[in-house]
Amino acid sequence: MSDNQTLEKIIKQQATTIQNLTDEIKLLREQVQYLTQKRYGNSSEQMPQSGQMNLFEADET
Repeated sequence: MSDNQTLEKIIKQQATTIQNLTDEIKLLREQVQYLTQKRYGNSSEQMPQSGQMNLFEADET
């Protein structure tokens, strides 16, 4: 194998590695986005419309 062929083979291997790592980064970013939204996004625990709960509300009983 000549030097040029060896270098071309190395370049192709590196290009494949770069593509694989780029795909993995994309997947990991999607996972981070999903988990961040799940952790810090809207939840089923909604605050009252006033924006703040009153700790000392009088009971209506």
